[in-house]
Amino acid sequence: MADDELVFDDADEEDEDLGTANAFAPMRFNTMQRKVRDLLSDYASKDLDPRPSFQRGYVWDKNRASRLVESILLNVPLPLVYTAEEADKSEVVIDGQQRLLSVFGFIQGKFPKDQTTFRLSGLKLLKNLNGKLYDALEEADKKAIQNYIFQIIKISNESHADVKFEIFERLNSGSVTLNAQELRNCVYSGKFNEVLRTLADREDFRKLLGGSGTTTRMQDAELVLRFLAFYERTYLNYAPGMKTFLNEFMNEYRNLSDEKASFFEHGFKQATSISYSVFGENAFRKFTVGRKGNPSGEWEKALNRPLYDIVMWGFTRFDKNQIMANSDAIREGLVDLLTTSSTFIDSITSAVGDKTKTQFRFEIWHETLKEIITEKSNPRNFSAELRRNLYKANPVCSICGQTIHSLDDAHVDHVHPFSKGGSTSIENAQLTHRYCNLTKSAKI
Repeated sequence: MADDELVFDDADEEDEDLGTANAFAPMRFNTMQRKVRDLLSDYASKDLDPRPSFQRGYVWDKNRASRLVESILLNVPLPLVYTAEEADKSEVVIDGQQRLLSVFGFIQGKFPKDQTTFRLSGLKLLKNLNGKLYDALEEADKKAIQNYIFQIIKISNESHADVKFEIFERLNSGSVTLNAQELRNCVYSGKFNEVLRTLADREDFRKLLGGSGTTTRMQDAELVLRFLAFYERTYLNYAPGMKTFLNEFMNEYRNLSDEKASFFEHGFKQATSISYSVFGENAFRKFTVGRKGNPSGEWEKALNRPLYDIVMWGFTRFDKNQIMANSDAIREGLVDLLTTSSTFIDSITSAVGDKTKTQFRFEIWHETLKEIITEKSNPRNFSAELRRNLYKANPVCSICGQTIHSLDDAHVDHVHPFSKGGSTSIENAQLTHRYCNLTKSAKI
C-alpha cells in the first residue's frame, strides 16, 4: 500500500455487486483485426486513447517492452485488446494499453514511461537486434511491425453503462487491479472527471484526509463523488448498491454544465470547511471508548465513509453560522452516538450499503443536528465550557482515578444521578472517562 493511500474501516462496501436492475441491459461488441499502422494512425489523430487517465500509467520496463516487439517480429499471437467506443466514435483502451504503448513508443523512438530513447534490450531470440532503434531496423522488420495484426474487441457505445462497467471490471486483470473510481474515470469520461479532481485537490479537503499529498488510486475523487451524489439526490433517493448509485450519478453528470459545476463546488466547499472547523483531523473517524483495564478512549485513524457521507451532507442542511455557534455540542453529539448507540455504530460498520441502514444513519444525524441547533439546551446536559474547565483543572477520572488523555474522552457526569433528583450544577458534576461513565450507568 502506498504511503498516501487512504485506509477505510468500512471495507465490506468494496465487495458490493452492481444492482440487478440493469442485469439484462444490452451489451454490443464488434470483433475486428487491425494492423499496427492503422492503430498508430488512430492514436496520432487522437481517435484512439490507449492511456485513459487511470493514474496507473505505463508500468512496463524497457526489457519487457522490447520482448513485446520481439514477439511481434516473430509473429507470435498476442492477447486480445479490448476497447470501448465513446459517443463521438473515438475509442479508449480497456485492456491492452501496455502492449499498444510499447509498440507505438518503439516506432516513435520514445519509451512511454519517461520519453527517453527507446532501444531494444533484453531480447533472447533476436539478440542481434539488441541496442537497435526502430529507424535502424531492416525495412522488412519495420514492415513486419507495421503490418502486425492485433485482434480487437470493441464495446459499442450503445451498450448500457452499468453493464459496460461490469465488463471493465472483469477485464481488469493487470498487476495493479483498478478500483471502482479508476474504472469510472474511463467508463464515464467527460468534464465531470475534471471537476472531481479539482475539488479533491482543495487544501481543506486534503487536510481532512490526513495530509497534503495526493492519493494514488483516485480514492479522494470517489469521496468527492459520494458527497455530490448525496448532496444532489439526497439519501431518500439512494438505492443499493453504492457502486450502482455512484455509477448512475457519474453517468448522468459526465458532461455537466458550468452552472451545475459551480453549484457542486459551493456545496463541497461549505461541507469541507465546516467539517474541518468542527472536527479537525478527526473528521470522519470513529471514536471508541476504552475497555476494562484501559478506560482511555481514542479517535481511530482510518476514515469511515458512511460517517463522511452523513457529516458532509448534514453540514449543507444548515447555515454555517448555525453550525459554528453550536460546534462543541455537535462534536459531543457525534461522539455520543459513536459511544452509546449500538444501532448507529452498526449502521456505519456492517452492511453499510443496505438501504435501511443508510437512511437510518442520515436521519439520526440530521435529527441530532436539528435538535442541537433549534432546541433549547437540555438542563440534563452539562455545558461544553464546564467540561473544558474541569478537564483543564484536573484531567483525572473521578471513577477509576486514572488520567483522561483526551478532552473528547472526558465526560461530565452527575455525582447524584439526574434521574434521582440530582441537579445539573457544578456542585454535582464530576469528570470521568466515557467508558467509566457508561460502565457506571449500566450498573445503576
